[in-house]
Amino acid sequence: MNNIQTFDIRHHAQTFKLPPLIVQGIIKVESNGNPYAYRAEPSYQYLYDVDQDEPFRDLTQAEMNQDSAPVDFPWYEAISSQDTEWYGQQCSWGPMQVMGAVARERGFRKSFPELCSFDDGVYWGCAHLRWLADRYLDEGWWASVISAYNQGSPRRNSDGTFCNQEYVDKVCLAIQDIAKDSDIVREIDCETPA
Repeated sequence: MNNIQTFDIRHHAQTFKLPPLIVQGIIKVESNGNPYAYRAEPSYQYLYDVDQDEPFRDLTQAEMNQDSAPVDFPWYEAISSQDTEWYGQQCSWGPMQVMGAVARERGFRKSFPELCSFDDGVYWGCAHLRWLADRYLDEGWWASVISAYNQGSPRRNSDGTFCNQEYVDKVCLAIQDIAKDSDIVREIDCETPA
């Protein structure tokens, strides 16, 4: 990453009181630092009602299978069409691959491609990461927050591992690679407590 990107990471991590190494680890795994990373995730069903500022109602099976937004799905007319908002919320965007619906929930009100600027993408990814830390940090240190970043909550298997343990391990390894100092990684509690 270049100096400007490193500054954005440190600046936004500090703004949201997050360890910069965790932000860097997530960026490494999610996009390998590519601010233009974009991925359609059509099976993603959590959508946000931009008019009511709350989660959109549950979708019917027919709506999940259709190629366009339901008639009652709200959008920002000044920046998109109804279908663009629908599809944009079901995509992950930018260096932290924040979901469009999640960005909307955290307060993002611009056009979705703006999440592909390193500054906006890291800002909104950090906003979401802080929200998750406020909810899950006590449940298993940072490993729980990292798990939730990928799957919405830190769900576990019967053996105590995360349902997305492979993702958590990848982020923790990326953090170690970035830090090149296991003591720093221990300080941010990437490991799950026994």
